Amino acid sequence: MAADTVARLLDGREIGRDVIAAWRDLASRAAEPNPCNEPETLLPAIRHLPGGSTVRLLVVTRGRELDVCLPVVPVRRWRSKVPLPAFRSWTHDYQLIGTPLVDRDRAAEALTAVLRASRRVRGTSLFLEIEDLGIDGPVAQALEEAAAAVRGRLLRWEGHERATLSRAETVSGPPNSSRHKRARRSRRALERAAGPLTVVDRAGDPEAVEDFLALEAAGWKGRAGTAMACTPGDAAFFRELCRNFAAAGRLELRSLEVSGEPVAMQTALRAGGAVFHMKIAYDERFGDYSPGVQLLVDYADRFPTEDLEFRDSCTAADNATESQLWPGRRGIATVVTPFAEPLSRAAASALDLARARRAGT
Repeated sequence: MAADTVARLLDGREIGRDVIAAWRDLASRAAEPNPCNEPETLLPAIRHLPGGSTVRLLVVTRGRELDVCLPVVPVRRWRSKVPLPAFRSWTHDYQLIGTPLVDRDRAAEALTAVLRASRRVRGTSLFLEIEDLGIDGPVAQALEEAAAAVRGRLLRWEGHERATLSRAETVSGPPNSSRHKRARRSRRALERAAGPLTVVDRAGDPEAVEDFLALEAAGWKGRAGTAMACTPGDAAFFRELCRNFAAAGRLELRSLEVSGEPVAMQTALRAGGAVFHMKIAYDERFGDYSPGVQLLVDYADRFPTEDLEFRDSCTAADNATESQLWPGRRGIATVVTPFAEPLSRAAASALDLARARRAGT
């Protein structure tokens, strides 16, 4: 390991222009893309979302460069029943993927530096938990190697698969053709009722973000108080995020429209050769025509002509709609790994044993 490769923990006061520039450079050479851990997303999240004041950046520096960046929160109790201190990757309601940004050419070396972090950096934390890690990619493999380098092993906790559109997909079966056919029948019915439909990308339209917020708030989320517009901090985060990605040409805001009026809209973020789908909203007056599903079908139809490696639906484990329409699958899991000391390895082994005993009962 290079002598100048050092793990550090940064608070908000230490994240100046030089750090942000190095952070963006790391995102450009990351082993796996993750727009949620880029400054364009993470800094607005820290400013506007609950829990942001507790977040620290766990980084690995090599001279003036960053080789790892992961937002973490030190916790005294790892989950409710485990009274052990740990570092947990920070998550929030708009987190799409938790994979850390890691230099593609130094992934295992840099992650080993994380696990060998000094007490000054990690305090009393005994292990590192990363939520929503992509488990089939190079970062998970490098984390396995890093754990082995400190005589530990990577423990996989909760996990699930979610739907993707991918060039190199692991397909469990073809798309649900009957679901596609129903969506197209609904589209024809909507056109008969309301007029021709068009799909446009409004990422460059400054009014589109406000239209999205209004569309979401007009539906059931608004009535339940969970629409972004119902919480000033959430709305401010979303506006700033969209401005940041639109300025970089990496925002998608597709709108399914009738006579120039949106009946469904979806936002998505591009990072590297991938697009990560974020929020969808639809006009409930047209709910019988499944406008949101029609947008998903449109994405699938256009994907073969797009210059992308994959589209990630970023859906929860129990979401069936995308799984029926998009044929690819991506594994996501929470992982735990010890730091490089005997007590940390013993604590992680005890966690794994307790989990095995619960699974056997």
